[in-house]
Amino acid sequence: MDFFEHQDRARRNSRLLIVYFSVTVVLVITSVYFALVAILALATSNSENAVQVLDWNPQLLAAVVGSVVILIATGSIYKTWMLGSGGESVAVALGGVQVSANSTVLEERILLNVVEEMALAAGTPVPPVYLLEKELGINAFAAGTTPQNAVIGITRGAIQTLTRDELQGVIAHEFSHILNGDMRLNLRLIGLLHGILIIALLGYMMIRMLIELPRRSSRSDNENKGTIGIIAALFMIGGALVAIGSIGVFFANMIKAAVSRQREFLADASAVQFTRNPSGIADALKKIGGWSKHAKLQSARATEASHMFFGNGFATLIFATHPPLETRVKRIEPRFDGQFAKTEEVSHSLSELIDPRSLSMQLASFNTSHQAALSGADQLKSNPQYAVDQIGEPGPEHIEHAHELIDQLDDRIAQGVRDPLGAVAIVYALLLAPEGETRVEQWRELEKSCDRRALAELQRVMPSVDSLAVEQRLPVVCLVLPALHQMSPPQINAFRLTVRKLIDADRKWTLFEFAVQRFITKRLVQRLSQDHGRPSPQGNVNSTKKSFQVVMSSLAYAGGKNSDPKHAFAKGLNFHALSMGSMELLPHESCTFSELNLALDGLEKIPPKTQRFLLESFAECIAADQHVTLDETEMFRVISDALGCPMPPIIAIRNMA
Repeated sequence: MDFFEHQDRARRNSRLLIVYFSVTVVLVITSVYFALVAILALATSNSENAVQVLDWNPQLLAAVVGSVVILIATGSIYKTWMLGSGGESVAVALGGVQVSANSTVLEERILLNVVEEMALAAGTPVPPVYLLEKELGINAFAAGTTPQNAVIGITRGAIQTLTRDELQGVIAHEFSHILNGDMRLNLRLIGLLHGILIIALLGYMMIRMLIELPRRSSRSDNENKGTIGIIAALFMIGGALVAIGSIGVFFANMIKAAVSRQREFLADASAVQFTRNPSGIADALKKIGGWSKHAKLQSARATEASHMFFGNGFATLIFATHPPLETRVKRIEPRFDGQFAKTEEVSHSLSELIDPRSLSMQLASFNTSHQAALSGADQLKSNPQYAVDQIGEPGPEHIEHAHELIDQLDDRIAQGVRDPLGAVAIVYALLLAPEGETRVEQWRELEKSCDRRALAELQRVMPSVDSLAVEQRLPVVCLVLPALHQMSPPQINAFRLTVRKLIDADRKWTLFEFAVQRFITKRLVQRLSQDHGRPSPQGNVNSTKKSFQVVMSSLAYAGGKNSDPKHAFAKGLNFHALSMGSMELLPHESCTFSELNLALDGLEKIPPKTQRFLLESFAECIAADQHVTLDETEMFRVISDALGCPMPPIIAIRNMA
């Protein structure tokens, strides 16, 4: 399956999840109804009245249906809203603490480097990494609703026992969940099932309150005797809720197992394809089998998130959310004998900071990231669908390209991207205009907005930032995101305002400035908003048509003075029959970055197959003048990212030795 087929599969699984959930709700309603009938019959002293209670009672059923549906819906909606901010809330709930982007602890630095390489290779933002310090089992997870708000979580046991290659295999597995749409399904699963589990929690609360009630009562003995029957009935109701809640737990585990097991096989296979190193993930799985703690999790909140983890965190084999370890290893290494050697802690070395495998890779036709990017632009020109075919399908050549991009960074930038102050200064430096009146105006604004430390850091990194190549600028913005993520909400808001003022200084926007603005808005500012969990509205045909028209027209005008916008627009439009009716190139003044931003938001929620058609049309538009610049390739990646389709760096595929 390609990326878009994976997305369709995730949508089908989401619909299947709703079916499972609905069936479970019906079973719970049925159980509650008959439990109440039985309790009322037992509480009725008169046998004739008891028989009447056992008769069909539509009023009672209606009350049960209304109460149970409201209770389950409230629990599910509340939990889903709580998880709407993305993976950060999940990581914190599980006891995770964000690993500082400039950590100097060797095993943490190795982990962060691996995550950076994987993110740049996959074309996603570099996600924050959370360490589950108290968890000594070997495990990891990816959580979030989109690649923009994803986080990676990993246990202390994993970084103590896994080598760099094994960490890379595990992280590649988690990135496959990010790319394949599994994360959103995982969070929906937690949210929906919480509504079912809340029935058992309500039963436990009721029983605890009833136990405490007699101690607190100040009534006379006679009055207390009169309430014994009511208390007994409430005890029975509480016990019934616990029992029914247990049924809900049973079916919740069934649902998690049904949805999760096959996805783990797919993620393992994707990790092998991504890294082209089967032993990395296979050896990590073997170490789980040989480690005294296995993949076990101690957090009380881990049960509801068990389906999200790399390994099975619980001893139960009934409705396990993961296939057996031996089966997973044999899928990768068919000759595996099923024996797990004893796992010991590893001693990391400084050599693991850089992927040792990349040092032995030989380049077929070029030896710098700049040449690779230029060759990728030529490839896009001759085969416009080339980049679209790579969406969600990164390979080892993209990891190598990420290595080169990072390795070629000046030390001042390499250090600055991992420190919040340095990250802020680097973004400001990226937005400074060339020498002239605009830069003078920008400096005045910075002197008003920034403290002395930020200005000093800006002056320090500015020469290095000015010398960055085109293909390095967007990856550098991706690299600073984890450090910026460590800022407080007031700092993020102040940073956003300064960024906007720097962009507006010359009264016009460049493609790169537009990309920076979207990255900051989608990755940082959006998580502070109160409506972070609210999905974007599903666009109708007319709004989709208008959004498509704006994006296509903007790309047609981006070709430069020597291109023909009308020809480019027509070339992209004719590539696919999109069933949107006729449309024409918009006037240039209608293609502002503000309109483009709104248009991309409007296309974000369209079906995956339509996304592919749109992106292929955009690629044809870009290549229409037979001249593709690096700016255009990076803009194409920004558009793809805005549609939720992570595009790896556009490079010519290399022949690895």
